[in-house]
Amino acid sequence: MRPRLALLVEVEELYLHCGRALLRSGLWRPETWPDRSTLPTLGQIVKDRLNLTTTAEELDRHLAIDAATNRY
Repeated sequence: MRPRLALLVEVEELYLHCGRALLRSGLWRPETWPDRSTLPTLGQIVKDRLNLTTTAEELDRHLAIDAATNRY
């Protein structure tokens, strides 16, 4: 199935960081990650950032349906 939408990104500058910094960050160590239950849902983030009147729960429900039906 072909995607309905594509995003083309043109890179003008690229900054590489020290590989050690990435290792020190703990990014790949799950024990350093925050408890997911303390993080906002995507619906909460979208509602807050876009100042929507729709509830975060309703957005989360629609996002879950969209993810299940429009994967590509």
